[in-house]
Amino acid sequence: MSRFKKYFSFLRSRLALWRAPAGCFFIVAGWNWYHLAHRPAARFIIRSALMFAVLYVTYRIASYFLAWLIKRFNRHPFWQREFVAALDTLFLIGSLWFLVFFSRNEIVSLLYTGLVLVLFYVVAERFLRRHPAAEPWLAVNRRMFALAGFIFSVQAVLQYAAFYYYILDASHRFFNIVVFRSIAMTSFWLLGFALGSVLFFKFASPWRYVAVGLWSLLSIAALVLWSVNIGFLYFSGLYFSPVAIDHFHGSEGVAFNNVSYILAALLVAVLILYAIVLRDFIRAHALAPQRYWYFYQAVVAVFALGALLGLSSFKNSPERVIVKSFVDRYIRGVSHTVSLSPALQEKLARNFGLEYDLNRFAVSHHDTVFSTSTLALLPPRLKQNKPNIVILFLESFSARLSDVYNPAFPGITLGLKKMADNPHTTVIQNYYNSSTPTITGLISQLCSFLPPTGHEEIQNGRNLQRQYLLCLPDILRKRGGYGYAAYVTAVQKDFANKDTIFESMGTDEVFGTDELKKYISGPPLSWGYSDHQMFPFMWEQMRLQSKNKDPFLLMLSTVDTHPPFNLAKDMVRYGNGKNNLLNSVRTTDDAFNIFWDQFIASDFANNTIVVAVADHAVFPAAFTKETFPAEAGKLNYYDQTFFQIYIPDSVLPKQVNLFSSGLDFTPTLLHILGINSPNSFEGHSLFDDRARFPNVLGMHELGLYINQQEAGGKRSVSYDVPGSLECGSAGAVSSTQPLSLCEFLNFYRWKRQMLEEGRLWEKAPN
Repeated sequence: MSRFKKYFSFLRSRLALWRAPAGCFFIVAGWNWYHLAHRPAARFIIRSALMFAVLYVTYRIASYFLAWLIKRFNRHPFWQREFVAALDTLFLIGSLWFLVFFSRNEIVSLLYTGLVLVLFYVVAERFLRRHPAAEPWLAVNRRMFALAGFIFSVQAVLQYAAFYYYILDASHRFFNIVVFRSIAMTSFWLLGFALGSVLFFKFASPWRYVAVGLWSLLSIAALVLWSVNIGFLYFSGLYFSPVAIDHFHGSEGVAFNNVSYILAALLVAVLILYAIVLRDFIRAHALAPQRYWYFYQAVVAVFALGALLGLSSFKNSPERVIVKSFVDRYIRGVSHTVSLSPALQEKLARNFGLEYDLNRFAVSHHDTVFSTSTLALLPPRLKQNKPNIVILFLESFSARLSDVYNPAFPGITLGLKKMADNPHTTVIQNYYNSSTPTITGLISQLCSFLPPTGHEEIQNGRNLQRQYLLCLPDILRKRGGYGYAAYVTAVQKDFANKDTIFESMGTDEVFGTDELKKYISGPPLSWGYSDHQMFPFMWEQMRLQSKNKDPFLLMLSTVDTHPPFNLAKDMVRYGNGKNNLLNSVRTTDDAFNIFWDQFIASDFANNTIVVAVADHAVFPAAFTKETFPAEAGKLNYYDQTFFQIYIPDSVLPKQVNLFSSGLDFTPTLLHILGINSPNSFEGHSLFDDRARFPNVLGMHELGLYINQQEAGGKRSVSYDVPGSLECGSAGAVSSTQPLSLCEFLNFYRWKRQMLEEGRLWEKAPN
């Protein structure tokens, strides 16, 4: 037994030599994995090795200097021996936190950080028990860790709530931003309590309570503000701001509802627990000498300052954004308000059917989708038993690329032409995309909304993780009796935040590459799975969902016509096969043709609506001089796009020839189904009052598009990129002239402001 103890002691002493190097390794590994490029590998390894050497030398110098200071000031022998000997162990435990940089899940990161904090407390507790006068030290240690743990736990919940609900967070793309913000804000509040505790000992009663009391009241006020902020986040996706106060009359739903009552109850519970922790913390000052508290306050202050200075998260925290908005408004008098003049408001309503009520918080609210006096648009048998709906969003499908609209390419869309020739299909002419590319194109159609946002900020900036517009899937499920809604995309479902955006629209499931591989055998054959692979999946989903009693909504985004048009390994060539754009159109149509033949021969042809519609127009660079001499160099990102609807036993006209846009998609479909609902739509039903507005608009970071009818019936088209327009006084509104690009730019900026203020939302999140 003695030999075993001796061997164990030897092994423990050997391992102790590696604690500091291991700690340096964990710090360097985590930090560099997060902050440095991993390729080329040799450069990554060399830089990491150099950083390891510098960190290890720095740590050794700092630990020796600390040991010298303890001895120089003749501290208790316990600190000179035990504490100095334990430095490597404490350093190693602290370094374990840096492994959080390997995590890509916010909740895991928060739990791991809490685990490291608990481990540090346990080791500190065991260490202090060896002190000859352990009890006072243990009393201080327990209170400090209890306060730190409580604050971190509260901050973790608050920061995660902001991360989850805030839709315009530019830092959303950074992994672990929640844990960084939680640590930064915990450090901020602990630093205040550390300074307050020092003043507590410096002043006589009752003044000694002022600093701690003021800081406590400030932290309580912050918790109250947070409870209000979470309510606004939940209902609007935005932070509490002066605008919320300005329009309180229109936002009572955010202030008084079941969610706010739950938040109020939770706030009371947290405040009670906070009072208990704080009361115990203050009373514990009598249990230990002042120098014990000074030591801990100094340690807390050093770590807190290090976290605040070392992490940029404090600067982009929700607290700072909210405080800055109030300071800018009420102290600095700074206002970035963009106004919508009455003249411009009237012009938008008269010429484009865009009506806004600036006197209410929800500026886009309308009570109905269509006039109740209009005729029924469904055959009688489908009015009682609502039909299933299949929507096929055809990627980059300009009308000029299909022989349904353009005889220049005969036979290029044989399947879609079959659908168009069916007596129960209505073909929509002069239908223009109102946004581009795919994600904003889909938002504009499914939510009848001109998005003043772009792919760049949605995908790369990670803004607009979700939106709270009232969209087609949500209305169908809540007001139309539809039981299931799903969206299918060929690529990863989180590309451009499609997963969270479609979930916020009311869909039950979003299928992307990872989900599809469970159903589709073989590797993806295109930009993700090809259309020939996805249409059979759609067919199987239709068969599966038809077993349920409620009608379903299935949506598919095709992919083979996505630039660069040559990715599909199962390409079907058109003509001589020399033009990749035409080949890709033929390929998508071939996949659809197989689907259509199955559909029209099945029972679905009697109970299912099929909509084939472009997500947006093809990008203008696709039109080369060789194949498209009339279009090359003359088109922009907005164009007439494909749109046709098959309805069993349809009573609709065979063709509709009105100028319309993607904004009219959902109002038209709801009108056909007879589902009238309060909404925030910016479009109109093609079978109701769309004919009153023979003009269309397109809005996106890639360009502002106006297609309007001038006096005498002549049409004019205006197009420019928002960032390139220079207006100045030219932006003034003329009530008698057609809408100008500068006036449209003013509308674009106003609308962006409304989005950031949450005044375009019509519903709370699911």
